[in-house]
Formats: sequence, structure tokens, C-alpha cells
Amino acid sequence: MSSIILSRRDFREYDQIISVYTKDEGKRELLARGIKKITSKNAAHCEPFSVVDIEIAHGKEIDHLTKVQPVEYFAGIRNDLQKSLMAGYVVSLLDTLVHEKERDERLFDHTLSWLQFLNLSIFQSFNLSLLDGYIVILLHCLGFSILQSLDIEKWKDALQIMESGDWQAVAQFQYEKLLHRKIYEFLIYQTEHKVPDWAKTCVI
Repeated sequence: MSSIILSRRDFREYDQIISVYTKDEGKRELLARGIKKITSKNAAHCEPFSVVDIEIAHGKEIDHLTKVQPVEYFAGIRNDLQKSLMAGYVVSLLDTLVHEKERDERLFDHTLSWLQFLNLSIFQSFNLSLLDGYIVILLHCLGFSILQSLDIEKWKDALQIMESGDWQAVAQFQYEKLLHRKIYEFLIYQTEHKVPDWAKTCVI
């Protein structure tokens, strides 16, 4: 099952809970037994924002992650601290806002295409517009369209492109501080989550 690794957290001495967003089942939280052992075959493939194929076994209280096959490690992101912060923020936010087993194939596809674009792109400086764009499309997939909720005619064209997922076009936008602020405040209001402002936490 195609999946994007969102997070991993310790559980017991050698186990971890791995949170993934799958194409077929949405977000899943899975028990990975023995993954902290040196001999674990799955440990290296379960880093956040990796794309993997997984196999799941049914468990009494929580399903188990039994097999992980690497698909894309995104070396272009991991070798760049700025990009790593951006990708880490995106998957962490997705993990925070999406409930388990809520499936949206669009959300999987948009997140994957965003990571692929970030992996290949060359930026002269921190590209805040690209993060703004992902947040807009994430909210749209969750049912919160900023275009339909706010009177922001000035940025209508830009927001339409963001919701389309055209990352090449989004990356070329000139950063608008006020627009960013409106996107951030819209996110906080609609989701009722006090998430950090990516304009502050993702800049080095």
C-alpha cells in the first residue's frame, strides 16, 4: 500500500508507532515491533516524508506494520536543511490535522507531488509561497476553501493556482506578507489547532 511517512514515536523499549498517510486508507497509525533494534530492516525506511510501500497485519488493539519497501527517500530534500524543515513541517501538519482512516486520494497525490517538486527544485532563498500553497490546498481538501470563505479579490488568481496544485507556478509567486498572514489565520480559525507559523519555524 502506497504511503507517506508522517511521524514516528517511541512505544515500549524497542517498538514505535508509525503514522502514515496511505493512498488507499488515509491516515493510519501502526505499531512497528522491534524497529528500534539495530537488526531492524524497516528502521531506515520509516523516516518522515519518505514514500514507501507497506504491508499491515491486523492486531487486537492496533494494527501492525509488518513490511516496508522504500519507494522515494527524497535525497534532494534531506541534503538541504531549508527543504528538510519545509517537508518536515508539511508532514507534521498533515499528521496533526487529519483523523485516522479519513481517506482522500487527492490529499495523498497533492502531498506527493509537492514533495517531488521540492526535491527537484533549486531555490535562491526560502520559498514561503510554496509552503503557503500547500497549506491552501490542504485546507481545500479538508473542506475549508479560503477562496469561498474570504473576500480577498486581490489574491483570487494566486489562490486559485494554489488550490490547483501547480507547484511550478506557485513557486514563482512574489511573496505577499499580508496574504500569508490571512492564510495562517484562516488555518488556525478553521482547524482550531494552534500550529506554529511556518514563516517563522521553517526559516534558517
